[in-house]
Amino acid sequence: MPRINTKHWARLVRRTLSMKLFHAILLLLVLTSSSMVSTRVLAQGDLEHRVSTLEHSGSSGGVGMAAFVCGAFCALWAQNTGRNPWLWFFLGLFFNVITVLVLLRKNANDKRGKT
Repeated sequence: MPRINTKHWARLVRRTLSMKLFHAILLLLVLTSSSMVSTRVLAQGDLEHRVSTLEHSGSSGGVGMAAFVCGAFCALWAQNTGRNPWLWFFLGLFFNVITVLVLLRKNANDKRGKT
């Protein structure tokens, strides 16, 4: 009976899971961006009214909070892995989705290097 290389199988399972996670995040980004696209063309007067309403309502609080949470997550990860938490906080704050994808990739590379 042939011997099964457990390290090889463990590495294969980790790689498969990380690719599935990457594909799930990519699918989520595509679905989110496609749902934000407006299907009808707004008249200029209607568009100006909407822009004016948004400027006065200050409704960007949710986006700002999400960016802050992303920055905090990146800083916590950086602190736990011995990297500069301030750098990763500001990267996560300003380039949140891209930074999280880079963070996931670096984390996978770190774990792959330790085994």
